[in-house]
Amino acid sequence: MLALNYPHNKNGAWLEFGFEDEKEIEKIAKNIPEGEDWLKEINESNENNLKIAITPDYLHVRGSLIYHQNSQKEDEYKVFHFYTCKDFFITVGLKVGELKQKNQMLHRMQLSRNGVENFCILLSEITNRFLIRIDDFEVKLKNIVGKLQKNNNKNKLNQIFRYRQELITSKSLLIPMEELINAIEETFLNQVTKTSEFNRARLRIKRAMTLVKHYQEEMETLLHLEEAIFSYRGNEIMKALTVITTIFTPVMALGALWGMNFKHMPELEWKFGYLGSLILIFVSTIAIYFYLRFRGWTGGILKGRKKKSLF
Repeated sequence: MLALNYPHNKNGAWLEFGFEDEKEIEKIAKNIPEGEDWLKEINESNENNLKIAITPDYLHVRGSLIYHQNSQKEDEYKVFHFYTCKDFFITVGLKVGELKQKNQMLHRMQLSRNGVENFCILLSEITNRFLIRIDDFEVKLKNIVGKLQKNNNKNKLNQIFRYRQELITSKSLLIPMEELINAIEETFLNQVTKTSEFNRARLRIKRAMTLVKHYQEEMETLLHLEEAIFSYRGNEIMKALTVITTIFTPVMALGALWGMNFKHMPELEWKFGYLGSLILIFVSTIAIYFYLRFRGWTGGILKGRKKKSLF
């Protein structure tokens, strides 16, 4: 058990437990309002959940929060349980060592006024993890856009879908945090809404959500662009194959005709039959090509692709 009691404020205590500290958690749960219900929720649920208690005598927010999720594996995630009120807050299962600015966070907690404000500091630091990931994603997005201008293929499309999944995962983690900060405001009202740490946490979560939504829109646009390019190229390929097949139809038709082995074929006895067949094939092929071009059906599909062109 890690119990932090700050000399600047006796109220703002943080009790942090691991999942293995069952006996210690049970002791605490017996002495707090609705603590036994919270203990039951810890044992029965490993998903996001949130409950608030608003009574004339006591206010608290409790629940569970998934703070890390592998975007490629749904069953690989990290969750912690919390119970927060004005006098203290409790966390179970949170790996504090993973927070990069742990020491700064603890120092800020020493200067805060109550348990709710301390919990907001913790939420603010957890949100900072998302902001770091979003900054990394911005770099990935710029790289994939640059690569698309040079070359786009199936691998690029796979990358776009993978990055899109990362954004969806980040958004799904931030939504419960947004709900949690709103629940804290609903429960404690003026006790916390005017504090700097609450507003800092609220604004940080809002900033993270705004960035995720912005990059999600960019990713959707990029995905639509990629799909349009693939669709356009597929159509152009089909058009080119159709035109080429049409142009060489005389070759195939006449070749099939004179490739027959019937006994009575007068052309076999012609002195200039071979030369005449070549001329006929050549003239009919050229005639069909110019006819297609005259009608505008070839377009630019028989032309080479420019180096920097996406199409």
